Amino acid sequence: MPKHLNSVKAILLYQLHCCAIFVSIREKNNAETQTMTKQNRQEALIHAFKALLKTESFGSQGEIVDALKKEGFDNVSQSKVSRMLSKYGAVRTRNARQEMVYTLPPELGVPTTKSPLRQLVLDIEHNDVMIIIRTSPGAAQLIARLLDSVGKAEGVLGTIAGDDTIFIAPISVKNIDFTLQKVTELFEKV
Repeated sequence: MPKHLNSVKAILLYQLHCCAIFVSIREKNNAETQTMTKQNRQEALIHAFKALLKTESFGSQGEIVDALKKEGFDNVSQSKVSRMLSKYGAVRTRNARQEMVYTLPPELGVPTTKSPLRQLVLDIEHNDVMIIIRTSPGAAQLIARLLDSVGKAEGVLGTIAGDDTIFIAPISVKNIDFTLQKVTELFEKV
């Protein structure tokens, strides 16, 4: 093979190699751009979702899906909305028009794995026969389980918990002040 063909072949191979590197870099940049775009879309979806719930006008997951689709989020499904409602601690409550709607609890009111128990207990009240504890939304069952575990040593016969309210039945209504004191101390120490 003549020498000039070898040098042409070398030049062509070099150009081919440079093109391959360029294509590789371009594909990598496209992948990063798509990832950033996906992340930006996810953040926009979360922002739109929270804004919709703050209006307190959506009574079903289907209504939320429809509203998000109108906002341009075409790939949103009912199951995605259900997961988001759970993740962000949304609850159904009555709005000003007495309609049951999804709302987000106050940012600080949502219990996390790092929330101290005393921050989850909002109020402790009693009458002659029962003690009532009001908690942050979603925290009542956690607090009730703790009270059930300390049980009779603290004067607690049993508990009934909803989402944010706990009813405590004392062992003896004659000693309800003792039980109230022990329960109050329990959450001051924690």
